[in-house]
Amino acid sequence: MSILLLFFSLFIGTRIRYSIIAEIVELAVLALFLFLKFRNKKLITLSFIFASIGVGLSFIRSSYNRSELTGIVIASKDNYFLISSRLERLYVSERDNQYEVGDILTLYGEKRELSFTSLESEFDFEEYLNKKGVYSEFIPSKIEVKFSNPIRIHSIKKSFLSNFSSETSSIISAILFSDSIDGDSGSLARELHLVRLFSLSGIYLFFAYQLLEKILSKLIKKKRIREVILLLCFLPHLIFTFPRFAVIKFIFLRVLIWINNYPLKKKFTYLETLSISGILFLLFNPTLARQESFILSYFLPIIFIILNHSFSFKNKRRKYLFNVSMIYVALIPFESIFYHEVMPLAVPLQLLITPAFLFLRIIALLSFIKIPIYSFINSYVHVINKTLTFIRPVFFSIYVLKFDDLTLFLYELILVVLLYYASIKLKPLFRSILCVFVPLNSIYLIPIARLIFPFVSFINVGQGDSTLISYHNTTVLIDTGGSNKKDIATEVLIPYFKSRQIYDIDLLVTTHDDFDHSGAVSSLIKNITVNQYIKDDQIVPIAIGPLTLTNYNVYPELWKEENDSSLVIGFQVKNYNYLIMGDAPKSIEHAIVTRKVKIDCDILKVGHHGSKTSTSEEFIKYIRPKYAVISCGYNNSYGHPHQEVLSILRKYEVVIKRTDLEGTITF
Repeated sequence: MSILLLFFSLFIGTRIRYSIIAEIVELAVLALFLFLKFRNKKLITLSFIFASIGVGLSFIRSSYNRSELTGIVIASKDNYFLISSRLERLYVSERDNQYEVGDILTLYGEKRELSFTSLESEFDFEEYLNKKGVYSEFIPSKIEVKFSNPIRIHSIKKSFLSNFSSETSSIISAILFSDSIDGDSGSLARELHLVRLFSLSGIYLFFAYQLLEKILSKLIKKKRIREVILLLCFLPHLIFTFPRFAVIKFIFLRVLIWINNYPLKKKFTYLETLSISGILFLLFNPTLARQESFILSYFLPIIFIILNHSFSFKNKRRKYLFNVSMIYVALIPFESIFYHEVMPLAVPLQLLITPAFLFLRIIALLSFIKIPIYSFINSYVHVINKTLTFIRPVFFSIYVLKFDDLTLFLYELILVVLLYYASIKLKPLFRSILCVFVPLNSIYLIPIARLIFPFVSFINVGQGDSTLISYHNTTVLIDTGGSNKKDIATEVLIPYFKSRQIYDIDLLVTTHDDFDHSGAVSSLIKNITVNQYIKDDQIVPIAIGPLTLTNYNVYPELWKEENDSSLVIGFQVKNYNYLIMGDAPKSIEHAIVTRKVKIDCDILKVGHHGSKTSTSEEFIKYIRPKYAVISCGYNNSYGHPHQEVLSILRKYEVVIKRTDLEGTITF
């Protein structure tokens, strides 16, 4: 237990740079636990030393201004690679990238800070790189190869996967090489949460090891030799999946276990060995503390170990159900991060389908070494997909709030402490912690927060508009955005609704027919329940739940173009008055001012994405908003927002908030 606590201390320390308040709270919780349980000054002192080492490591960041660098490729994808040079990691964009992990390159060019953008709910690539310790990119004008890795993994994988149908190749790539799953077949596996969590945690490797161990035990009696052979069997997998942390950790841990079992004669328990491996990884690469693969691959085994060593069940079925339930509870934060929802049946299905995927891994491996069973594998994957399609209707989802860093770690730490105190039968503390843990689960699983706290979100849909209103269990969406490159409804809006625990839309309103305001309507209605849809000038003052929407553009004599007829919607949520301008031009603003229409406005959704065709000085002077929200795409070709509009807003001391710079903006 002591080594585990030292691991926790180092882990918290390495994260403190990125969320100081959160990690101080976590350290306080850990210190309280140490004091209440052990009252051991030496252990407490060691824990704070390890935490301090972690803090020091988290603040080490190498950065050099240079136009030339020599380094080794540490990760390689189809259109980019990561290179490590003088302890600094850099991103390099490379179309049709042919460089491999292990290549040594000299690059000539320019270094600059990372600059990536993403829409709401999309994969945040910059954050992903930051978590890997990459904060800069290098734009090469010339690349020289100093050493070429003789094992060209990209070409080998590409040639191998070409033997399969598109339906099969995506699954094989994920199962065998731990690549991201995509394609039509992959979408169903993603939808049922069958790949990502198990792949990140490395649980499939544990099952594969146990299976091979049983097979070899009948052929080789000496366990010591058997474990060496098993380790050698997994080494090729490391080569073709590097730098997947789950695979690296699994093989490194098996090496430590072998050393502990034989040279050290079982000096440490499995939990202690696991903790030692975690400490060594964090000392070598502190950025791992921020990566979900590291957190999952350590917290899940720790929780599983405590469960199996602490609770005894006479009935195997009850033990299985209890273990599955606790694993499911442990996965809730990660389900919220990756999917914004939990599927109660997903974990049992993952455990049930694991043998099927293990068999697929084995036959895929056989085909990889040139045994021609490609047709059989295609048929096998087809059967798996048909089975998943058949059982899909029985699955249901519970939408959950997204866990932040503080809540994520506190959740897992409280769960570990809760199980520990339950295992030693210390009922008073167990009950006290349970009183914290159950309400925490309730807040994230039951839409309590949405019912209590109304909000208005100006969703980052790129170059477009979409505003979500949630007020006392009533949801209204004004505009949907639209894009020719992606489905804004399924890729942006609906994932955001899930993260806000919104299951349906009571009222959908589009201000006008421009594609960037209404382009996602049909997909949205197809994929989520929309109880009522009102478009364009059909709106009159309409009451829905506690909300009243009023249209201030009532001047049809001025409507000569599409934007002229854009709705101008006002509404109030609690003590804040909002005004959504759509794409209404200055002529409509002038009509509102000259006719002295009474409009209360605290928060203005600026017209036409900040174009100078809207937002006149006379209008801003008339309504006097406190905040102005501009929804536009990053570096858009229209030049929105225009400097003229920004100058007017600043002149009247309006606080400007922009989705292109801040992402989704919520009041």
